[in-house]
Formats: sequence, structure tokens, C-alpha cells
Amino acid sequence: MSAENHSRPRESRLDASRSRRPWTVRAATWSARHARAVVGLWLVATIGIFVASMAAGGMRTANVTDGSAVTEAGLAAQAMQPATGGEASEELLVVITNPAVEATAPAFRDAVATAERALAGVTVVVSGSSLPAVASLTDPYSAPTEAGLVAPDLTSVQIVGSLQGDTAARETRARAVEAALPAIREVLPGFEVHAYSSSLLNNEMVEEINADLDQSLWISLPATFLILLLAFGALAAAGVPLVLAITALLAAFGLVGIFSQVVAPISPYASQFVVLIGLAVAVDYSLFVITRFRSERRAGREKMAAIEIASGTSGRAVLFSGMAVMISLAGLLMLPDPLFSSIAAGTIAVIAVSVVGSLTFLPAVLSWLGDGIDRGRLPFLARRLSSGSTVWMRIVRGVMAHPVAATALSAVVLLVIAAPVTRLRLGESDLTAFPNRIDCVRAVEAMRAHWPQGSLLRLDVVVVGADPAADGAISRLEPALLAIPGLSGPAQVTTSPGGSAISVSVLMSGGQNDEANRRIVDQVRSEVIPAAFGVDAARVLVGGGAAASLDQTRVYEDGIGRIFVFVLGLSFVLLLLVFHSIVIPIKALALNLLATAAAFGAMTAVFQEGVLGSVLDVQPTDVIQNFVPIFVFTALFGLSMDYEVFILARVRELVDRGLSSSEAVARGIGVTAGTVTSAAAIMVVVFAIFLTLPLPIARELGLGMMVAIFVDATVIRTILLPATMKLLGEWNWWLPRFLRWLPRITIEAELGAEPAPGAEPGAAPVPGAAPATQPACAARHQVHQAAEPAAPLLPSGPATTLR
Repeated sequence: MSAENHSRPRESRLDASRSRRPWTVRAATWSARHARAVVGLWLVATIGIFVASMAAGGMRTANVTDGSAVTEAGLAAQAMQPATGGEASEELLVVITNPAVEATAPAFRDAVATAERALAGVTVVVSGSSLPAVASLTDPYSAPTEAGLVAPDLTSVQIVGSLQGDTAARETRARAVEAALPAIREVLPGFEVHAYSSSLLNNEMVEEINADLDQSLWISLPATFLILLLAFGALAAAGVPLVLAITALLAAFGLVGIFSQVVAPISPYASQFVVLIGLAVAVDYSLFVITRFRSERRAGREKMAAIEIASGTSGRAVLFSGMAVMISLAGLLMLPDPLFSSIAAGTIAVIAVSVVGSLTFLPAVLSWLGDGIDRGRLPFLARRLSSGSTVWMRIVRGVMAHPVAATALSAVVLLVIAAPVTRLRLGESDLTAFPNRIDCVRAVEAMRAHWPQGSLLRLDVVVVGADPAADGAISRLEPALLAIPGLSGPAQVTTSPGGSAISVSVLMSGGQNDEANRRIVDQVRSEVIPAAFGVDAARVLVGGGAAASLDQTRVYEDGIGRIFVFVLGLSFVLLLLVFHSIVIPIKALALNLLATAAAFGAMTAVFQEGVLGSVLDVQPTDVIQNFVPIFVFTALFGLSMDYEVFILARVRELVDRGLSSSEAVARGIGVTAGTVTSAAAIMVVVFAIFLTLPLPIARELGLGMMVAIFVDATVIRTILLPATMKLLGEWNWWLPRFLRWLPRITIEAELGAEPAPGAEPGAAPVPGAAPATQPACAARHQVHQAAEPAAPLLPSGPATTLR
């Protein structure tokens, strides 16, 4: 038979092998062969989406002070709003304080009169006409005494006005008032002047959030670059992940902005969540792919073969991890809170863009640069990194030499850190926890200091569809409310703009998260309203700050069970199918829950109990923001899939090549520990930067995620994982007989690229294994055949490639 006839079957087999390659590998190979076009298209697409979003108006955010309309308190607030397109009004409070002068003194009265004239003179342009910004100014000295506009300690007074119009008009009027305040303060030396309204607060909070976002980016990007430089030892390799991260963030901001303009406003915190997760994930995914590419090139493979293998191993692990994170975060969509759903959607968007970029943009850049990825190499770092796997392998072997002690000691340490979680309280962050450079915060602090009976926190009882028959019940309601300790009058009775609802509002003392106020809300709902309204109680709603905090917190408390079942169940099934072991997923869930508990315990200790408060500049509060723990839980379980799959896939590969379970664990963790540590260090730094921001929600998120990832990548992966796997031995891979029919999802493609002789990256040759020059698929088949009789616990179900 001629050589030509011999070559034809070989070529047909190669063509068939190529056609069977997963689409992720085919996409990466195509991108690498059209590198310049793919890079150009990626930059145009990501930047173009962002520019299109800005042209459409950018991100349209909901009011910071708005509650969820799905709760009783939210429905009560909604009932008192005008019909769609109608106008409403909101209360404006201007607080004037001077402890050195009594409020009844002529000098104080003159100061108040000056402020009133200045406020009355503030104008805005509406439809080409100049109109007063503030309507219905009430002089504190002319108001009835029971209105309480003069503080009991005679050091402060309140000027009350209203901002009218639709939401945009009220925000415009609020900005005009904010701009006039510096001039008022200038003509009133010795007096403190602060203003509060919901629109004023919203404007100031949005500015603060945007300032925090800018600050976090300016700090986190250089810090991330330095860690990448330490990880790669080369300037070019450290710069490529940042390019992917920045473009992924731009695209995500664009997608979220378009969503907010077309569908519904988003939470003002959505941008911070996108940066928090997006920057860490995009850089981590790049780190995995680039590390494998450079490893294959050092092993002697051609550039295209190295790209193919990197995309078939680390690239597919990135796809699996990204899917796991996105599905975990999708569980948050089960909560009936549209604003929190927008946060989940934003983080899912940035992860999706990062995954797409890792499978297309990165292969194109690697093809374009080739060995230029090592340009700007730093020799000192390169020499230090070359011995990193040896160091980690020694650490892991040391742990595995004393598995019982390592497991017990690590578990005790984590349980001690987690202990404060038993005292965790959820609620809505109180306004005074925000930076006092926000003028509305200073106004609230002044009112709390000088009006101990309360001034802003109110309990609202809203009667929907009120009719004359309800007048008697409403008249009985006021004395019943005022008979409850903690509530005070006079009651304000207000009719909604359309006349469809009536509100009876009284003052509450204390804060919105106080247990006493939560009990008052429950008492009014369960006892006072049924007694006053009887069978009509179903159309009476209780709202106000304390009710809104209670209701919103219960939304998350009631939903956390469903989220836990969803995320834990998803993680269990995925790990079961990937590793065909029932022990691996059970152990992974237990360890992840331990890391989560440690994160919750740290948040409770720092933010509720003030541990390390002086070091971290934290003022303790009564509660943790209600949605922070549930987000930390879902994000951690998704992100931990990175490390779990990345490490155990290598361990499983070594087991399949014939190593014992203990030796495979030592080598697999030793080889991957450096990459995992670098990836975790990037996440920890990004999350730690959020701990430096002034907004409490950002700080709580930053600390929770920082502790969770740090514990997961160090104590869990470096100590508990190898120690427990050593204790379990071959039982790590046990699968009950009745589950052996399950398909097995293979994360890494079995590619036929041939390495240079003796240059298998990340693993020493295995005695008795197939020669390295054989195609990988043939080598693995041979090892499976040799190992199967001696290792009956290895899975026997059909293999399904994740494509």
C-alpha cells in the first residue's frame, strides 16, 4: 500500500478529531487565526455598547429612599403617590442650630427669618418660566406648639417646606435648594444649617456612590496590576487581564444602562456590585488561561497548539465556573425585589462578558503576541516563580503528614471566627451610618440630637379606598396609636393626590431597626387595626421607615431558605457530575459553608460589635444591610467553583493517570496552588479596597467577600482540602452503585496535541503510565485500562463533554 494511502486514514482521523472538538476550543482556535479582526471587533463591541448606553441617557437609577413596592410598607407608600404622570410633593426640612443662642432669642429669630427669605427666593426654570423651588414655607414661630418645630432644648428649629412636581421636577428643585445652602450658611455665622428631603438625599447619595466607584477603580486597577506582575513576572502578561477587565466592565455598564432605560430603573448600588464582581472575575479568568498558555509554551508546544490546549483546559474550566457563578446569582432573581434583581442582573452581565472575552478575545491576543506575552520580563520574579510549585507541594505534604491535627485546628479557628454569626441582625442601613459629609445625614443627626421624641421616623397607617363609613374607624385610630409607648403626636391626616387613600401618620422614637419599633409595627398590624376597622382591616396598610425596614428584611429572611436550597443543590449536582463522586460534593459544600459562616461572623464582629473598629475606622451599627449576607453566600459559592474545579480537575487527572489518591492530591494542589493564590490575592485586594469606601453597604460587602475568598483560598484549599482528602483516601472518589449510571461532565477537553518529550506541564511522569508522546486521549485510555481492576471505586458512568 502506498504512503499516500497510509496517510489518508490518518488525515481523516485528524479531521474527525477536529470536528469533535468542543465549540469552546473551535471558537478559541478561530479567534486565534483571525487575531487582529477579533481584537478589533471586541474593542468596538464593548466600547460601542458603553457609548450607546451613554447616548441613551446612561444608567437610570431608582430613588435611594424608595422601598420595594411588593411589601406592605411599599404598597402603603405607593397608595399615597399620585397616579402615573401626576404630581406629588415631598417635605423639605431645614434645620437651624446654635447651642450658644436660645431659639426664642431675637438673634435666633432674625437668623430664621433670613433663611426663610433666602429659601423663598430660590427659583427654578420649568417650561421656560421661573418658579419658586420651595412651596408652602412654614415659620417655626408661627406654627402651633404641638407641631414641634422648636426643639425642646431651645437650641434648634425646623423650617418646613415642600418640593412639588413629578420625580424629575422635585430632583431639580432639590438641587436648587442644595446650591443655595452655602450662601445661607455664609450670612449666618455661628449657625449650623442643614436640609433634608428624599430628593435631596437621593441626589447626594448618587453623587457619593459615583465618587466611591471612581475611587475604587483608581485604587483597584493599579493594585491588581501589581499582583498580576508578581504572578506573571512580565509586564505584558500583567497588562492583558486588565484590558479584558476594563472592556468587560464597559460592556456591562452599557448593558445595564440600556436595561435601565428600556425596562426599569436599577438600584443605585448596581454599579458597585458590577465593579466588585466584574473586576475580580475577569482578571481571575484571564489568569487561568494565560498561565496555562505560558506553561504549554514552556513545555515546547507550538503557539497554536498551546492556545488550543489552554482553551480546552483552563478555558473550559472558565466556562464551567462562569456558568456556575451566573446560575448561583440567578437564584437571587427568585426574591420578589426588582431593585435587588437589577443588581443580580448586572453582576450576571459582567460575568457573561468576561467569559466570552476569555474564550475569544484572550486567544486572539495570545495569538497576536505569541511569546511577546512575556515581554517586559522581570528576571528576579521569574526565578522566584519557577520554584513556587515546589514550595506549595512541601506545604501540602506537611499538612497531609498530620491530617487529623490540621483538620481539627483549622476547623476550630474557623468556628471561632464564625461564632459571632449567632448574633447577626439584618435590617436597612440607618442613615446616620453614612458619611456625615452628606448634608442630609447631618440634618438627621441634628434632629435626633435635639428632638428625642423623633422627627423623621414615622408610622403611617394608610386606608386604601377610604369612604365616609371609614371616618369613624379613622377617628378611633389616632388615640389607639398614641396609647402605644414610643409613638407620639400630633397625628397627621393626609389624603392622597387622587383622593383614593388616607394616611394617619404619627412619630416614632428611636431608629428604624430598633426591636421595640419592629414590635410596634407588628402590634399595630395584628391588634390596633383589626380593633379599629374590623372586617375592613384588609384594606389598611402600615408603612413608614420602621415598617419598610422590617418588611424588606423579612423578604430576604423568608427567601434565604429557597436560595440556600437552590445554590447548594446546584453545586452538589454539578460537582457530582464532574467528579463522579458523592464524597467530593458533600465535602465541598461543608467546607464552603464553613467559609461562609466565617465571613458572616467577621461582618457581625466588625460592623455590629465594633471589633477592630478603630483600626478599620468603623462605627458599629445595630444591623447588617439585609441583602449583603445573601449576596455574599451566592457569590462565594459561585466563585469557589473556580478553585474547586481548577484544583480537583488536576487531582482527578493525576488519579486517572495512575497515581494514588494521596500523591495526586499533593501534586495537584502543589501545582495549582500558586495560580489559585494569585487569583485569590487579586479578589482579596479588590474586595479590601471596598472596605476603605465610606458607604456602609460597600464596606460590608467588601469585608464579607474579602474574608470569604481569603479563607477559601488559604485555610480551605491549602489545609482542610488536602487534610480531609488524605483522611478519606480512595473514598474521595466513591460513588454509590445506584448512581453509576449518571453521565460524567468532563471539564477539560482531551486534545491530541503532542508535548515536547518529557515536558508534561504541572506533573511529573507517572510510573507505568503511557508515554508522553502518545496523544492525550490514547494515554488516558491506557491508564484507565491499567488502573480499573485495582481501583473499583473509580466512576464507570458514561462521559459527557461540557460543550
